[in-house]
Amino acid sequence: SYNNINKSNRPNARLSVDYDIDSRNTINFLLQFNENVFDNYNESVFTNISNDNKVYRISNRSTQTDGLNVNPSMNMTYTRRGKKPGETLRIITGANYSYNENDRLFFQEYLNPDYTNQGKDSTQKQDNTSWNSGFNVRVSYDKLLNNKTTTISTGGWYNYASNDILVDFLNLDKTGSNTFLRNEALSNDFNFKQTIGNLRASVKQVIVEGMSVTGGVNAERTGINFNLSNRTAGNSYVSWLPFANFNRYWKNDLNLTFSYRKTIRRPGIDQLNPTIDYSNPFNTRYGNPDLEASTSHNLDLVIGKNSSKFYVNLGLGHNVVKDVYIQVRNLVADGKTETTWRNIDDRKEYEISTWSGYTFSRTLRANFSAGYTINQYSNFDLEVNKYRNGGSFTSNLNASYSPKDVWNFNTNFTFNRFANPQGSVRSNISMNLGIQRKFFNKRFIITVNAIDPLFQQENKSFTYGPNFNLESMNSTNSRNYRLTLGYNFIRGVSKAKAKAEKEKLREMLKT
Repeated sequence: SYNNINKSNRPNARLSVDYDIDSRNTINFLLQFNENVFDNYNESVFTNISNDNKVYRISNRSTQTDGLNVNPSMNMTYTRRGKKPGETLRIITGANYSYNENDRLFFQEYLNPDYTNQGKDSTQKQDNTSWNSGFNVRVSYDKLLNNKTTTISTGGWYNYASNDILVDFLNLDKTGSNTFLRNEALSNDFNFKQTIGNLRASVKQVIVEGMSVTGGVNAERTGINFNLSNRTAGNSYVSWLPFANFNRYWKNDLNLTFSYRKTIRRPGIDQLNPTIDYSNPFNTRYGNPDLEASTSHNLDLVIGKNSSKFYVNLGLGHNVVKDVYIQVRNLVADGKTETTWRNIDDRKEYEISTWSGYTFSRTLRANFSAGYTINQYSNFDLEVNKYRNGGSFTSNLNASYSPKDVWNFNTNFTFNRFANPQGSVRSNISMNLGIQRKFFNKRFIITVNAIDPLFQQENKSFTYGPNFNLESMNSTNSRNYRLTLGYNFIRGVSKAKAKAEKEKLREMLKT
């Protein structure tokens, strides 16, 4: 059983500026700041029951967590449109920084089956501090050739990320000093840097009206360097990622797309960080700094139909994933488990999905999407690791109603169920209702959101290992309400200028 008290303050600010240098050159600047100051308290009672439904172990555990997150970021986009249609140069740059503190105090008291005190307890502290920074540059250039049927596209991007994580694990000394002593074995200073460079080139050829083919390749170089407990290691590798697709459009608004692409999925700091998480004493978690990247061959077929009233799409997909890395839970001593990341054998995926929408009127619209993916593992994983083939389901239904141009009502329902090799990880249902009202020529905007006002958030987990089965469920009975105020500083066009533009257009029409 659980009892939680959570408090947080989350101020944020956002500034966006769009500037048209001239008719062919524009600049967008975006500056954001987010902060979260939190103070949480959790009480948990863990009860172990034998096969004959008798209680043989009980413990009370309380966790006090406080800290803060500070995240400023900035982005700038420059777009230049050529004199000829189909020619565009775009440069996107961005930088981000975050500082995070997460200090936790654990106290655990061990009880007899009749809830009497055993006289044993444990008090620990874990202080986590991280400094994260990064920047990225992206350039793309598209040009339609003079034959009007061939388009070339090229570009590239570079991304740099740095993560410095300091973890201090301390135990309460009960020999007399009553002070916290640092546990060197469970503390670490982990520094991780990753650079990714990309070069891309592709060609699109229109065969006949409504039919085209596109082919190209991405060349990516990944560099990794990390320092863990004075042990430095680095690695770099180049990945060639080809892609191609065939598109067909008919005059009755029916379309078909068949595509192939090779992709790469790289482990990040959350998967590589070896810091042990003791928030749950019966299931500790930690990352694996030896993880390798995973590549995938993806085949997709999409058929769609569009009209002025509706759109409907059906997608089929097949993926072959190499060197899959996943979270795996293992049974250790005394009935406890530990969860970490590791690479497993290849996996095959079969997908079916749909996304559709219908416009009932100018004021009422609805959209629906759903997808189902079947994961198929190797015979070795099925027989030795006792993995299970399983399916994941995602769905979303949203609607928008705008009786007037200053009123907007929105609703959103989501149900998801995710599976991993050891069973169904979690399933949840959520709901969001929103109302928006615009004032002062639509410049001042008030938005009210109600999150899960009717349904409570539920999560169910089933884990099956070679020598254990684990089922758990938790629910959150919470109601969240959000008020957002916004103001748009837009320089309007003067009446004199608008009149001059109208007269100019009339003269052009006469000519």
